[in-house]
Amino acid sequence: MENKPPVLFDWMLLFLLAAMWGVSFILIKKSLTVFQPDQAAFVRMAFATLVYLPFAIIYANKIDWKKWKPLLVVSLCGSGLPNYLYAIAQTKVSSSLAGILNSLTPFFTLILGILIFKNKADGNKWLGVLLGLTGAILLVLFGRGGQISFSAEGFLPLFCVAATICYAINANTVGKYLREMHPIAIGSASVFFLGVPYLVGFFWSGAYHTIRTHPDPKMAVSSLAYLAVIGTAAASILYFYLVQRTSAIFATSVTYLLPIVAIFMGIWDGEKVTAIHFICTAMILGGLYLTRQKS
Repeated sequence: MENKPPVLFDWMLLFLLAAMWGVSFILIKKSLTVFQPDQAAFVRMAFATLVYLPFAIIYANKIDWKKWKPLLVVSLCGSGLPNYLYAIAQTKVSSSLAGILNSLTPFFTLILGILIFKNKADGNKWLGVLLGLTGAILLVLFGRGGQISFSAEGFLPLFCVAATICYAINANTVGKYLREMHPIAIGSASVFFLGVPYLVGFFWSGAYHTIRTHPDPKMAVSSLAYLAVIGTAAASILYFYLVQRTSAIFATSVTYLLPIVAIFMGIWDGEKVTAIHFICTAMILGGLYLTRQKS
């Protein structure tokens, strides 16, 4: 199936995904007030597994198991690994900064698409990549509060960067190898691959014990429930559908909008947003714009 230019419906899906995912970073922050990073990741994915299970059973016969390798890659890179990486990062990284760094996804989608998936790139794209990555490097160096930091803690934003590389692998894999498969079937495959490990991890990590013994876990559990049902299950289906309708590059353009939502939610929650955050965001978004231009 050839890539099709986006129409109004595709843009509506893009904005819907931005809203669904844009609040994720503040909710991850809320969940970490109760859970350890590994616990938060396992609770989120265990919830997502239970929500997805009925669909996985219904759509099992639509999964092309001959493509088990790309399906496994999507299962790991689409949600499993990024959820854990963001949970680790946001023990110290603000939700605003995490949302801004998420904008790197299209850059890595482009780079990996060229280097691994043999996609073509024209002139302005590499200039855009250079500008965007420069903005990201400055964001990593200028840690919390806009002050430069070379401590181990100061480099926790790199976990966000690693998560965007996972998302880029996911987008390219879906676009190249899974374009013909039903979006729900793609998401359902992760239940068969990783459902049991997620459920085991829910108990093994101590997350279940934390829920039972913590004096007030409601906000954290509710945040992870949203992240599982809306941020992982529902949004993944919409995202796979959007990749199939358009392209991996267009679908990952949702990250144009995520920093806006993330910064707004961060300010609402009392986070400190400095001039360097806005400057670097402008560099990243400017770079993204250039990667969309033709030579």
